[in-house]
Amino acid sequence: MAKRILALMMLLCLAAAVCCADGSPDALLEKALRISQDSSELIKMTEDDMIDIIGIEPEYYTDYAYLTGKDTSVGRELILVRATDEAAAKMVVDRLESYREQRMRCTRNYYALAYRALSESEVLQDSLLIVLSVGSPDPREPQLLLQEE
Repeated sequence: MAKRILALMMLLCLAAAVCCADGSPDALLEKALRISQDSSELIKMTEDDMIDIIGIEPEYYTDYAYLTGKDTSVGRELILVRATDEAAAKMVVDRLESYREQRMRCTRNYYALAYRALSESEVLQDSLLIVLSVGSPDPREPQLLLQEE
């Protein structure tokens, strides 16, 4: 009986450690919402959107934040991804760059504000952390998002 209680306590401690670790599943989302000056104007996109819209499968990242502006004509987007490893990071960078270029082609003749915001943006990487910030009111946003805490 004592062994069962001890095993149960160890299991509970392990679960608490996993849940309370800094690498919580929404850590990047919380960071993105905290740093973005216009976070109240952003809509959270789902993991399915990461697959369907950008083409990044969940096995390539451990955490992500995908936010888009309520007014699509402005082109505001924020995508922050923590890749699983270096190979996955390269793939994520390639997919985000392809997504950015495709969005530029689609907005060139129709949405001048979105096109300008996309053309001024770039995909940035620091180790396994990758960011694409489009149309941010703060030009320092991508660098702030890449900083580890």
